[in-house]
Amino acid sequence: MSHVAGMQKHTSAEVVVIGGGAIGSAIAYHLAKQGKDVAIVERGEFPCETSKRCDGHVATYDSPPGYFSKLCYAGLELFPQIAPDLPYDIHFEPEGLGLLIDDERDMEAAISNYEGKLKEGAPVTLWDQTELRLHEPNIADRVLACINFTGDSKLNPMRLTFGLMYRAQEYGAKIYPQTSVTGISLQNEKVTAVRTSQGTITTPNVVLACGAWTPELGNMVGLDIPIRPRQGQILVTERVQSLVGKNYAEFGYVAAKGGRKRLSATPEMEAYGVAFVTEPTESDTVLIGSSRRFVGMNSKPDAAVMRTIAQRATHFFPAYRQARVIRSYAGVRPATPDGKPIISDTRISGMYVASGHEGNGIGLSLITGQLMADILEGKTPVFDIAPLTLNRFSASDK
Repeated sequence: MSHVAGMQKHTSAEVVVIGGGAIGSAIAYHLAKQGKDVAIVERGEFPCETSKRCDGHVATYDSPPGYFSKLCYAGLELFPQIAPDLPYDIHFEPEGLGLLIDDERDMEAAISNYEGKLKEGAPVTLWDQTELRLHEPNIADRVLACINFTGDSKLNPMRLTFGLMYRAQEYGAKIYPQTSVTGISLQNEKVTAVRTSQGTITTPNVVLACGAWTPELGNMVGLDIPIRPRQGQILVTERVQSLVGKNYAEFGYVAAKGGRKRLSATPEMEAYGVAFVTEPTESDTVLIGSSRRFVGMNSKPDAAVMRTIAQRATHFFPAYRQARVIRSYAGVRPATPDGKPIISDTRISGMYVASGHEGNGIGLSLITGQLMADILEGKTPVFDIAPLTLNRFSASDK
């Protein structure tokens, strides 16, 4: 960051974005680029919390055909457009992702998924066992087929967040790290200011983009925002070469994400929400996941979860037994009851929510920034956001 603003005791902004991860940074980027006077407030350092505790998938494979799948594709399409405008190489690589089917009982559902994606116009191909082995000689014999999502990509999430934040600042955004929000002032159910540990920012608009911490901020103004922290854990291997050619995940990941019982899952896999996913990095290490479990705000790796993830990885790629795990990390993802994010206004004038993306936050960051900028500019959003409103939850926003 070229310069971090020091907050005066009283300052002002047209929009205050609370949260300095990929989502908040993308919102600030789009708003500042359009000439808005925007401030971004983050209680820690940049990049914060989940955006530095995740993988770099820009994914469409994990969403069944339908609205959310189309939203993910819309998000993916923005990366080649915006990446050249960022000051850092975010290591955006559209190398595709393979969804592996290892159980004959899943084949019908997998083929249905594949055909549904084709009908949406998605760039997908189906590899049988022979073709898969030509691409991945280290794949286990038990793997029957692979749906290849040729458009899916990966990037470095920390470089993305830094790049968006840096460019937003160059466009005029004010950046306030190490700044905690202590309150949000209202007058006649309208936002008037954000009170922080460093001073007060007078503003008519606030965007809550603070991930799993969003409900805490919503409570300050009496908003019930149904987001729960769901922990995800990832292993990192030593530097290895040629064990795996690109990103892969198991078909069971789609079921695990949707909270559905999987036919071949062990009790440990069910308990920890473990499903195989892997990502080779630009530094020749490999990221291996994943887990999904509700353990509050706990972001500490768990040894039993690590073992279960490692065992599942070798189920698909036995050669992973050759690689040492050098570290593990965990982060809390903001999960909503229906698995879709909240990108919405609220009953309080000037109060907005952009959160609840869970494991799709990186891939949906740019489209979320664009949608929120459209809302704040009074424009028709570039993508239908009706299914993403806060008031879709009957007990919320009352």
